[in-house]
Amino acid sequence: MTKKALFLLASIFVSQLSSAAEYPGAFKIKKIIVSRPDNFHFRVVTDSNNSDYVHCSGGPTNPAWSYVNEADPGSKTMMSTLLAAYMGNKTVTVVTEGVDTNAGRQCKIIELELSD
Repeated sequence: MTKKALFLLASIFVSQLSSAAEYPGAFKIKKIIVSRPDNFHFRVVTDSNNSDYVHCSGGPTNPAWSYVNEADPGSKTMMSTLLAAYMGNKTVTVVTEGVDTNAGRQCKIIELELSD
């Protein structure tokens, strides 16, 4: 395979990886829903009244929400941080990844940040 072909394949692969993460913007947590460990286990619902607001393209709307599953790497830290944000009425900024499931497209939290 030529260097050009390898470069092209690498560029396509990297562009797909970089486009997977989505940045929906900062929000306050309206409520938290806890379900089975494999069923969008820890769900964070936004306080936005905007019916077009989503945590990832094609994800749940009105209200928008995203999730962490118990089996996800770092899930316990993410869940405790999100719970602290809810209890302290902090602003949350998440990075999500759209996941196609039997229940439609859902938004998996892969990174988060808290602020005032």
